[in-house]
Amino acid sequence: MPIKNYSKTAQQIIEQFGGKDNVAYLNHCATRLRINPVDKGKCNLKAIEAIDGVLGLSDNGAEIQVIIGQSVEQLYPEVEKIVGQLGGASIEKEKGKKGFGTLVADFMLMISGIMTPIIPALATAGFITVLLTLMSLAGLIQSTDSTYIILNGFAQSAFYFLPIFVAWTSARRFGTEPIIAMLLAAGLLYPDWVNLVGTLGSEGQTFASYFGVPVYLMTYNGGVIQIILSVWVLSKFDKLFSRIIPETVRFFVKPFALIVIVSVITLSVTGPLGGFAAGAIASGISWLEAHAPWLVVPTLILFSCTIGQLVAGFHLALIPLATEAIATVGYDSTVTIWFFCFTVSSGFVALAVAIKSRSNRCRQIAIPAALSALIGGISEPMVYGVGYKMMRPFWALSITSVLSGLLAGILGLHSYGYGSQSIPGLLLFLGNGASVDWPNFYNALIVFGVIAVLSFVTVWAIGFDDSVYDEGDDSKLGKAQAPSVKEDVEVVMPGKGEYIAQGDISDATFANGTVGPCFGLSSADGVVCAPVAGTVTTIATTNHAIGITTDGGAEVMVHIGIDSVKLNGKGIQVYVSKGQKVELGDKLAKFDKEKFVAEGIDPTVVTLLLNAYDYANVDVDSGHSIIAHVG
Repeated sequence: MPIKNYSKTAQQIIEQFGGKDNVAYLNHCATRLRINPVDKGKCNLKAIEAIDGVLGLSDNGAEIQVIIGQSVEQLYPEVEKIVGQLGGASIEKEKGKKGFGTLVADFMLMISGIMTPIIPALATAGFITVLLTLMSLAGLIQSTDSTYIILNGFAQSAFYFLPIFVAWTSARRFGTEPIIAMLLAAGLLYPDWVNLVGTLGSEGQTFASYFGVPVYLMTYNGGVIQIILSVWVLSKFDKLFSRIIPETVRFFVKPFALIVIVSVITLSVTGPLGGFAAGAIASGISWLEAHAPWLVVPTLILFSCTIGQLVAGFHLALIPLATEAIATVGYDSTVTIWFFCFTVSSGFVALAVAIKSRSNRCRQIAIPAALSALIGGISEPMVYGVGYKMMRPFWALSITSVLSGLLAGILGLHSYGYGSQSIPGLLLFLGNGASVDWPNFYNALIVFGVIAVLSFVTVWAIGFDDSVYDEGDDSKLGKAQAPSVKEDVEVVMPGKGEYIAQGDISDATFANGTVGPCFGLSSADGVVCAPVAGTVTTIATTNHAIGITTDGGAEVMVHIGIDSVKLNGKGIQVYVSKGQKVELGDKLAKFDKEKFVAEGIDPTVVTLLLNAYDYANVDVDSGHSIIAHVG
């Protein structure tokens, strides 16, 4: 079901993840929230799947992906308001030995996470190419015109300067300096290095000398794996230098040392190694294209529909193969064609399900899923909201996409840009701006038509059971349970001191009411009391937050200090335990206000009503309390 209240959904997701303190890393792609929990044992995965708007989950070890659909772009800022900006934090992986399969999965997820933020730039470049092609067809522009040259420059820059974009996202992923990483990548693209490679290469040389170290002559425009490896090395030296370089000179000494040392390692080791690895993969696909070109795309699709399902997002890790092909030969005939066949198939299968189904709720999910795939080029809403729900539609999707991929391979279909996996993206099969490839475009239309027909045939032949969308059973709908509040509630001051209105709290998340209506207390004695009577339901491991649920269903939290989680429980003593009954005014905890101030922690005690959305009316800042009415 569509998300109606993004703030509420974000709050529910983070609550079931064990709270914001249990989120180590937060990011998103086109359809998913990507969250790395500190302690997976605190996550209630079944409860997350039951939240309204969540299409499904993918548990990939250290990372949990919450599948939302296209509305993830609206949801993500609300989640970020609660947990803070954790996209730049480095991720501590789970300790212990890992098998080869797990290591491969982790590597693919890492590449996927690094490439995801760059996709809009690649898609934009593709559609600029479409615009140039259409303008050329209409006789409005020629390749020698200044407008053509400038626009084409923007399109080509997405691929030529791809290492700089990758350096930035890699630095965020590995927790190192983004600007220094981008400087490292920029140095590899600087014209003097490119000219040096060309000059010495034409003379038959393979290596140049850099500080007396032989460095391999190789250009890096469009490269991905090379810069990822190099930034990973950069992150290791960054942490080392942060420990050993005195703070007084670290500001200018560390960046200088990083560039000098890591540039040597990049040009002599990681750059060539990454280049050889990427070349080996490309050579393997080229070999298959040379001997059985019709087999490449269906093989990729078949893998993605079977084993590939165990590594969600692995398809994004192969985007570098497409970008490399587009940057060098001007088109791609593997990865983008795979995306095209699979995504368009998912759209028509979802549309067939919507037409055939008698369930209103099934249609409410299938129709947006079809539009998401056919117009937006995103298949996840269909895969998780329709395919995995009933499984038979997923079989129909697998059959249709594999057979259409086989046809695309036989026809030699290729895309002149990234982003061809939708109806608007069909124009990317038309040409590269300077020339028009009508036969290829007609082939794309043939494959598109076959997908449309085959999708309906397979759905009608295989059928499906839409009773999983039973309107009388909310638990089957991925929907949260109905509110359970029974009576009005008044949440009062949790101790002695000065009252602070919600809007005056120093933390924006609290002040904006993102987590729920609240107020603050500047405690006079550091003693924190129960603001309501009820049962203690949660106590943070760092003791800084205590949750109480009243008999009437109100969910109240007392949050001791702003960002006090950084103290790791120091200076806070809790006097209650989980499951304990408390009366209004009972002593919950005591904190050392002076220690908080000395550590730079705001000692404001914030009291929140977490499930305010369950009440018909909530009055904040009236008489220094929160009053909520059921009806």
